[in-house]
Amino acid sequence: MTRAFADAGTPDALPASASGGTPRRERASLVRRALAPLVVLAGLASWAGSLTQVDTATRSDYGLLALVGPLFYAGLALLCAGFVLELFDQRRTWVLVAGVVGLVAVIDATVPILYTNPEYAWTYKHLGVVEWFREGNGVTDPRDIYQQWPALFTAVAALGDLTGVSTLTLAAWAPFASSLLVCLPVFAIARTLSEDRRVAFLTVFLFHAGLWVGTAYLSPQAYAFHLSLGCVLVVLAWLRRTPTEWRRGPSWLRRLKAWTARGAEPVTPVAQRSRWAALALLYVLFATVTIAHQLSPYMLVAAFVLLTALGTVRPRWTVLGCLVIAVAYLLPRFEFINSAYGLLDSLRFWENAGGVVSTTTGTAGQVFTSTVASALALGIWLAGALAVLVSWRTPGRVLVPAALAFAPFLILLGQSYGGEAIYRVYLFSLPFTAFLIAQAVLRIRWARVLAPALAVVLVAVSLASIQGLHGTLAWSTFSEDEVAAMRWLYENGEQRSTLVIGAQNAPGRLTADYNAFGVPSSGGDPDLITFAGLGGELLDEGGLPAVEEFMATQGERPYLVITRSMVEYSEYYGLVADGSLQRLEEAVAGAPGWTTEYENDDALIVRFEGGAP
Repeated sequence: MTRAFADAGTPDALPASASGGTPRRERASLVRRALAPLVVLAGLASWAGSLTQVDTATRSDYGLLALVGPLFYAGLALLCAGFVLELFDQRRTWVLVAGVVGLVAVIDATVPILYTNPEYAWTYKHLGVVEWFREGNGVTDPRDIYQQWPALFTAVAALGDLTGVSTLTLAAWAPFASSLLVCLPVFAIARTLSEDRRVAFLTVFLFHAGLWVGTAYLSPQAYAFHLSLGCVLVVLAWLRRTPTEWRRGPSWLRRLKAWTARGAEPVTPVAQRSRWAALALLYVLFATVTIAHQLSPYMLVAAFVLLTALGTVRPRWTVLGCLVIAVAYLLPRFEFINSAYGLLDSLRFWENAGGVVSTTTGTAGQVFTSTVASALALGIWLAGALAVLVSWRTPGRVLVPAALAFAPFLILLGQSYGGEAIYRVYLFSLPFTAFLIAQAVLRIRWARVLAPALAVVLVAVSLASIQGLHGTLAWSTFSEDEVAAMRWLYENGEQRSTLVIGAQNAPGRLTADYNAFGVPSSGGDPDLITFAGLGGELLDEGGLPAVEEFMATQGERPYLVITRSMVEYSEYYGLVADGSLQRLEEAVAGAPGWTTEYENDDALIVRFEGGAP
């Protein structure tokens, strides 16, 4: 392997027999051609073997990487090594594709193979909406944000009807399928920006290696992201032009514009008819993005505004059409969005740049995972910025990808998106940041030294992503008992009764009757920690009166659900005193005014009758 890496970066050679080589040289050439595929295959085999050794009943605050054995790590390392070896040597498409698919499998197929049910509580919020449309219902609730942005849900409902696959199964495998599909537009964009196939393949590999934010699950965000990349591809392929110098304006501004265009490769002119067809296609795709997700169209608008200002898009008014579509769809829904989500109350950049969870009292595993994920995001952004800086003599060469990589930050000026805006910024910037890094790496001439170092970096980045993505496995996966309990409630509970949960981590909203209990629309069900303000309290018998006081405000005979994953979630983030939810289960079991409705090993459903003796 060391010798193979030492030879990496040498020009592709003809087989020895074709050049009159000796049998010994022919055998060496054969070994060289077979080495990378065998390394990738060994990596896949090692990864697959590692899954048979995982005990899914074991939980760790450090997540997936604490549960897998050495074979898992060896498999990932071999995949990265085989990919890099092929990238610098033979460069065969099928081997590079196998490396990318192998990486996607390791990162996104491991969890659905090990655990039957979908990961993450927020995935389940979307299942009931899909079931609603799958049963033939339409958009009926103007206060339901999911019904008002229905593109994903109707598409998945149609797919489920076509294939006969359950929505739960589709959701479990959505991350793997989504990650595979996104390879196509990312690759196409990279090929549009670079003539070097290696840059495109390394961009795709690095994109997946760095994608820790968990946005590939069954969600409008993932669906809109794929379509958004399609919009960017249309602009880059058919509506882009070579940056030109300005003839008007202050001299300093004209000099600055001339400097930014220096080194830009000329763009092949597109026929007028093709340009108009591309513009129509862009607006169709953009309209689909607009009805799929609330934030994504404005991510695109920010990018297109910046590209237009830099003089790389023609016609210049292209972005105005996109803005008209986005605003026209938002205006009839603006009052609802603003009142429910405070659209005009989050114009604060630094607060918008924060994450969803801002606790410092979590477990050591939670702190470790948060630190790793933050370091990875900053490292990727800094590496992208460095790739731009090293091109300061010819900035036109990186002008377009740099604009697309850093334009998403503009959205932080306007919206927090429930604390998730920074994750969307990372997602939308990652394909282009990965391109900048890949292009810079492959421009370095001393590939013999670079190849093994690059393999090591890709392994480290991939491990960091897995930690960020699956480091929460202790609470982000749900047992069959938990799902069964929630399904029982939706099928047998008294509708219009409020559903209160112990913590915001429940596999709820599973059926088409997802709005039949408690708070309608997409708002999370009320919980004891956030809604009741009982965070940090010890919810034993002494804390039961505070719980009952809150339950009394939730309508007539509300339900309270406590599950294993809620217990682990609250302890992982240090949201309540250790053992609180377990003690609460014991306290309500025999307390007057509480009735046990359903119970299994991992879930308890009780009903509050008002505290009457």
